[in-house]
Amino acid sequence: MIEIKEIDSDLLNKLFDSNIVPRIVLDNTEKYMNEYSTPEKSEIEKLISQKHTVLGMDIYRYSEFDTNQQMFIPHLFDRIYQESWRLIKQNFTFLFQNYGNILDSDRRKFIQQDEYFINTGDGGFQIFETPIHAIIFVITFATILRFYNSDRFIRKMYSKIGNVEIRYAITMDDIYRYNDNFYGAAIINNSRMLSKDKLNRFLLDSNSYNWFLDQIYGIENLMTLGLNDISKLNEFDEYHTEEIENGHNALITKSIAQGFEGIKAVDVQRIGKIRQKTTLLDIYNIHLQATIQYKNLFAGEALITVSIGNLNISGIENEET
Repeated sequence: MIEIKEIDSDLLNKLFDSNIVPRIVLDNTEKYMNEYSTPEKSEIEKLISQKHTVLGMDIYRYSEFDTNQQMFIPHLFDRIYQESWRLIKQNFTFLFQNYGNILDSDRRKFIQQDEYFINTGDGGFQIFETPIHAIIFVITFATILRFYNSDRFIRKMYSKIGNVEIRYAITMDDIYRYNDNFYGAAIINNSRMLSKDKLNRFLLDSNSYNWFLDQIYGIENLMTLGLNDISKLNEFDEYHTEEIENGHNALITKSIAQGFEGIKAVDVQRIGKIRQKTTLLDIYNIHLQATIQYKNLFAGEALITVSIGNLNISGIENEET
């Protein structure tokens, strides 16, 4: 499950006496420490002890659409977003078991994806359990987008708006919650990566890149990864492995033996750096190609191949200097 620490009233009271009604004082001779004490630092560390994955999505060249198109693009994005989740819950029984399926009536038992989505109108930021979940969502979202751009999904809207393209970015870093909103470096860095990209690419920060390197010897090994392999990763310790046998598990099969489905190509290029406070984070450009068969896709089945990102390494504002 996604467990994000919250800046609650207890912590604020400990650090800043926030339970006391503030007042303006003219006599400011009383001095306070300008650094946190050791116990205070310990409380703060609890907020950021676990890194979280964020997928950022952004409509490419949204500002260049006419006003009568711009005003309906948030609805278009929402329709593609909702259809993507419908397919995920029906086609990835093992990987997305913590999200339930569309027939589950007790929502309290499962992650509610919309509660972990920050909507920006022309896109948004989705918080996931791992970068693998983010990759699967990107592939599914890109599939629905392909059907839309092929004039086979919400066709009346397509006739008015036309083709749209999406930029994607995955980051992994601190996230914390305050007043039912999410904040932290994972969201800040993701937004910065998308804003500095001048093309419709699929970007990965160094923390996410290193997660794949540590867990599966690199993101390229998604091409040969089976569900049995994924179930052995630490993040999947509490997953029910019987879901590998039950239901429908698209794209990634039980073992490494790959059939007509699967992630067919992953190309990775380091293309620049962004600044995070006093450090620099590498940015990687991902080009991914996958062939997948979804069940219950528009009342039928379809085998489709999609490519995400591109191989162009120019067009990003580098913060290396």
